Amino acid sequence: MTNDGDNVQMSMHPTQDVDDVSNLSWFQSVRRVTSNRNWTGYLATVWIYSSMVVLQQYFTLYFRDIGISYILTGALLSMMFVINLLGNFVSGYLADNYDRRNLSAITMVVNGIAFLLLSQTTDVIFVALAMLIAGLSSLTGSAGVAYQMQQVDRRFGGVAQSLFTLGTSLGLVPLYLFALMLDTGMSFVAVMQILLFVAGVLYLICALIRGTVLEKIPLPKRAGQSDNILKDFISENARGLRLLMRVFPVFIAIICIDALSDSFYNFAKNYYVNETLNFGYAEINLMTLITLAFSVPLALVVGRVFDKRGGQGLALAVYAIMPISIYLLIVSQYVRYVAPIEWVFALDSVFPGLSVIFSLAFIATAMKSVNDILWFSVLGTYIQKSLPRPDLGKMLSLTNVLVLMFVAFGPIPAGFIYTNWQGLPLLVITLLVNIVLLFVLAMKSLEPQVSVEDLENE
Repeated sequence: MTNDGDNVQMSMHPTQDVDDVSNLSWFQSVRRVTSNRNWTGYLATVWIYSSMVVLQQYFTLYFRDIGISYILTGALLSMMFVINLLGNFVSGYLADNYDRRNLSAITMVVNGIAFLLLSQTTDVIFVALAMLIAGLSSLTGSAGVAYQMQQVDRRFGGVAQSLFTLGTSLGLVPLYLFALMLDTGMSFVAVMQILLFVAGVLYLICALIRGTVLEKIPLPKRAGQSDNILKDFISENARGLRLLMRVFPVFIAIICIDALSDSFYNFAKNYYVNETLNFGYAEINLMTLITLAFSVPLALVVGRVFDKRGGQGLALAVYAIMPISIYLLIVSQYVRYVAPIEWVFALDSVFPGLSVIFSLAFIATAMKSVNDILWFSVLGTYIQKSLPRPDLGKMLSLTNVLVLMFVAFGPIPAGFIYTNWQGLPLLVITLLVNIVLLFVLAMKSLEPQVSVEDLENE
């Protein structure tokens, strides 16, 4: 691969380029970002990873169908999130002190092993082991994100983030294969195991690409490092936490509480659609597939809008859809379709199950899923534009730690609530939290309280 050191150097010192980037078209901005071929190579591995990670949306149904109870499923998910939490606490220090490229390759190896193991067993002990291994990928997870952010001119942060978000939309490929295999009469469990195996192999290939093809990028210099690793680790994380709360007090509070409500929603959604609304696996898969198709152009537009106009109004507009979508999902148990029954039959005659697009459940879950993708794109852009590069790894990991403290708590009570009262209470809790957070977003600013230039000069 051709060395693209000039592009890296430009991205490390964005003030050297005095062009007014707000006047560039979306395509011109993309060309500027992807001119760094090392960054673009990393992007390709992220697209592969993101396209297959869509399978995680079906883990709750998969665990149920291989004989794992709702409560035990909640425990397994919480275990993985707790390990993620602990791993992220270490991950930032590793990302800021050791080679970010190599650490990002290790992340893909660990994920590949976890998915391969999950594809080969239905025994609860080995499933738990696979989830444990998947959680361990968080030990090095911040390094890859810091590696790519280190190379991007901040003025194009929105476009760069939208390109990464686009990888999630490539989940259309495995979801289409999912539909084809279900249509041949294969069981849901068999289809999941095949795709989990393919994902594991692809992740190992991505690890090979990252470790051998991509270039090493020198770490930005940081002041105040100690020869004592433990002392340095503690002092760095303490400083990072103070810095994070100084820059993003409202941002952090909102994403933590939102993460807790989302853990309830994500636990209940597929169970609710399958068991309460009586939609089958093929219809649920079509819901997810069509939703991702909608998200492609929107995710790309959002990044450019952020670069031109900022994120505050954009964040409010995106989040405003959340409570509406949850409300519609609750109502969908009383209103199945929003079109005449003749239209429903007509679509099913074209392709079995396609009538799901006329269901209120589809409209609700599509709105929620698309806006989740856009919401995370907005949050990621805020982080990329607002945090100092020498501390990117640590700041990313500490953000994840704070979020996971809330996410890890959710699945256990969610499993208990679903076992006893099904999914409606979980959706109601999510709705109420979303409404409260929407009011907070309307009254408080997400914008950083300190400029990134001031932080990097300190």
